[in-house]
Amino acid sequence: MSVSQEVPAGAGNTIVGKLYFFTPEGKLNHCSAASIVSANKNTIWTAGHCVHRGDGSGDAGWNKHFLYVPGYSRGAEPLGEWTAARQYAPTAWTQDGDAREADVAAIVLNPRLDGNLEDVVGFALGYLFTENRTDYTGAAVMGYPGEGYQRTDLDEERLMYCAGDTADAFPVNPFDDRIKFDCDMGGGASGGPFVWGPQNDPRIVGAASHVTVDDAQQRLTDDLFSSEHGSYAAAVINTANGA
Repeated sequence: MSVSQEVPAGAGNTIVGKLYFFTPEGKLNHCSAASIVSANKNTIWTAGHCVHRGDGSGDAGWNKHFLYVPGYSRGAEPLGEWTAARQYAPTAWTQDGDAREADVAAIVLNPRLDGNLEDVVGFALGYLFTENRTDYTGAAVMGYPGEGYQRTDLDEERLMYCAGDTADAFPVNPFDDRIKFDCDMGGGASGGPFVWGPQNDPRIVGAASHVTVDDAQQRLTDDLFSSEHGSYAAAVINTANGA
């Protein structure tokens, strides 16, 4: 089992942040998100279920009043808060809740008087969105979990990470290219980036989406899944780039 650890303080730990929002029913919730390279320099990447409930409810299914806090840690907001201008997710998620290929989303933030997100953070993650690729050696996943597999100490207040190799969730099924990461992080880490690549060019290759549970909604393993980041993910970031 891959046990998550707190991300060390220092340069780079503001690339990921805590994403607050209200559900369509008015409940305050949060996910995780990350700065992603974009033409507007104000875009974050997260999971589709962090922006829309994915049940075919159309406009009524969108979450509201997003607030992004890069580098959040134990109540501290080192770079302040950012509001959202608009959000994008594939119709395969918003209409059908397709967690296999489409639980992905981008949120374009409003610029602030002190600049765009990428300028204030000082960096943004690149991305590699390609079909049928699931295996990445030496990857990491980061997020703000409030629960975890066989863990009782996760409190949503710390940026945590797991390091290791990703794998094809179901290698015998050519139609299921979800990315699997052995990591004990659970709720709250949703939307956190799967990152891979050299230190001078780290790229988002996935985003924490879901885990396997039994009929009583109890988690069965430490497997953490991302939707395939292929054509749907590419279409979303391309749309955000045009915003």
